[in-house]
Amino acid sequence: MSTPADGRWEPAVEMVEQLISRTDAAYQRWLASVTDDVVAGGVVMYCLESLLERNTTYGIGEWLTGHVMIGQEGDRGFFLRCDDGGGPVFWADLGGLGDADLDVAAPVFEVWLRSGFALPADPEPDLPTTADVYLGRIPVDGVQLLVRARKLLGVDWRFGDLRGLLAAQPFLAAKSAQLYALRRDLEHASELRPHLLYATDHGLEAVWPTDNPEDR
Repeated sequence: MSTPADGRWEPAVEMVEQLISRTDAAYQRWLASVTDDVVAGGVVMYCLESLLERNTTYGIGEWLTGHVMIGQEGDRGFFLRCDDGGGPVFWADLGGLGDADLDVAAPVFEVWLRSGFALPADPEPDLPTTADVYLGRIPVDGVQLLVRARKLLGVDWRFGDLRGLLAAQPFLAAKSAQLYALRRDLEHASELRPHLLYATDHGLEAVWPTDNPEDR
């Protein structure tokens, strides 16, 4: 493991080592059995060397007191609580760490290990299969947002009509759209999430739920 020559990381590394000694016994046995990172289904489970480096680099102890990050999948980290009592494997977005942001990936480490470090399923939103989709809440000067919505929805609005559409919000953008497919498209178009609405018996509702954890 590469650390600064002046040893400034040594206290942080020692703290992480102490935390590891207080993790789930099954995890400690697994960690002692591996010499390299283990990759399973997109999850990178750290060997001891990587674990010390990542927890020190990310400063996990500053954000999640009493926890250690044991693996990672993209921008999602996986954590164990270090309280000598075992407990769940947690996951959280590395962009917004805090105790309140932890979700359970598995009830205990041994269960997660037996699953092959399976990723927790993302809950599907409570949506109808199809519905008419509207665009709204876009600023009157948000022509570029409307252009991106045009591409996402695959519609052929004329560019000369875009300012008129902005003035007419909310307006019908797509009839009988496939909402689950649209919801998946919005995973990669966060700027459009507040503006795509679908028709219900009670008015317009957001396709992307406003309390989705990815919006934190």
